[in-house]
Amino acid sequence: MIPIDYHLHTALCKHATGSMQAFVEQAILKGLEEIAFTDHIPLPDGFDAAHRMSLSELDGYVQSIFDLKNRFPEISILLGIEADYYRGFESYLENLLNRYPFDLVIMSVHFIAGWPDGQWVFSYDFPQKTVREIYCEYLQAMKLGIQTGLFDIVGHADLIKSSGQSLLEENEVQVRQTLEAAREAGMAVEINTSGWRKAIHQPYPDLDFLPLLREYDLPITVGSDAHTPQQVGLFFERVDQALKKQHMWPVRFRKREIIFKKL
Repeated sequence: MIPIDYHLHTALCKHATGSMQAFVEQAILKGLEEIAFTDHIPLPDGFDAAHRMSLSELDGYVQSIFDLKNRFPEISILLGIEADYYRGFESYLENLLNRYPFDLVIMSVHFIAGWPDGQWVFSYDFPQKTVREIYCEYLQAMKLGIQTGLFDIVGHADLIKSSGQSLLEENEVQVRQTLEAAREAGMAVEINTSGWRKAIHQPYPDLDFLPLLREYDLPITVGSDAHTPQQVGLFFERVDQALKKQHMWPVRFRKREIIFKKL
């Protein structure tokens, strides 16, 4: 089975529950060899403060992970962060990411510059735009984020998708351009199982992306995006079966470098 879970949140993000120790204990119970805490990074000027830790809490977050590493030597625990790409925040992110010894940084796009405040990429309402146009704006933001060189992993790549309207079907050319940018940047792509907990009932990206990821020789990671301890490693058996069919396997990170790659 898949030995890693590279996407775990904590109560610091204000929409997750359970102690960090409980997440670790659940991972051990599931037989995982390695996990990464990747809570939401603080953003400047209180941007989206309701869904992420504050800047004053970041030191404590990092120290808590180091403490857990010492307390649970039977499992490898990595220091990670989920960092939103939002046009205009590049310098802020670069300075903040360089202050800490992160093992991995997941890039996510939850908001798009130019969209009205409060418009999340998975909860938008643009009746005047076609799905293809909306997906186009999302993929443009993804590509810009990738090209900054600030991130290591493309997180939940098709988060914006609506049921029955896949990015591959609507915007294949742009999807390919985005994946090519990720390859040029040396990034991995996350298979995020949290979509199976939601109405979409698909991972992010959909498993139809796997042959394309292999075509572009893109490394992958796997993450549950757990917001409770019970969600750690959830639905990994489904991804495991799909990866085996494509002869793919998750990579591992240390100090923001891939240290293990098996294709």
